[in-house]
Amino acid sequence: MPSYKKHVLFSLIVAIPFIHDVFYLSLAVIGASIIDMDHHVRKNDLIILAALGILLSLTFYILKLPFLIGISLIIVTIIFYLSKHRGFVHSIYGILVLSFLLAFSILGIYTLLHGFKISEKISLIAISVILGAVALNKKLLLPFFIIVPVGIIITTNPNLSLFYTFLAVLIGSLSHIILDLFTPSGIKLFNPVSSRKFKKGSGVVLFFLWGILAFIYVFKLNGALF
Repeated sequence: MPSYKKHVLFSLIVAIPFIHDVFYLSLAVIGASIIDMDHHVRKNDLIILAALGILLSLTFYILKLPFLIGISLIIVTIIFYLSKHRGFVHSIYGILVLSFLLAFSILGIYTLLHGFKISEKISLIAISVILGAVALNKKLLLPFFIIVPVGIIITTNPNLSLFYTFLAVLIGSLSHIILDLFTPSGIKLFNPVSSRKFKKGSGVVLFFLWGILAFIYVFKLNGALF
């Protein structure tokens, strides 16, 4: 089983060709880490995530804002609680659902903070720190809490895009799945539609496809292709 350090490092490798903003890179790291919350040792983190969802829901309800934003975090908690380790949330369908729900929740937190006239950078730092505290291994928190805020502060004109938020979390989660495919036990890539386990060969294919997409994206961005 790959260590949390390998998952974090690999998430950055996979994300950097597509994302260069520190905030979105932090979301990729969070995406790579959070899908292991289906493990029984992460129950305390699930309680914190559920409490955050309840707090957000109540806050939005009191302010007469769409409280479904908070509900989405509660749904995420329920999905993790009901899923067996390397079950639904370690599948293509699982990471798509979780990435959407998390992106929706992040947009809601951002909207709430912005509504209280909190600056752009402070809002983005708060989102990264809150989610990082829940999702990341405790040994990573100190460097994460230093590097990410500093990176966001020195970023020119930071902003939040729902699409890039979704993409960053999805890329991070996908990087986790690719690494897990190289383990002896493999994963059920299309759970719950199929119970078939995929292993190293599928990991090689996904990594190869990532390489092609990264190559095309980088060179197209630089105007060298098409």
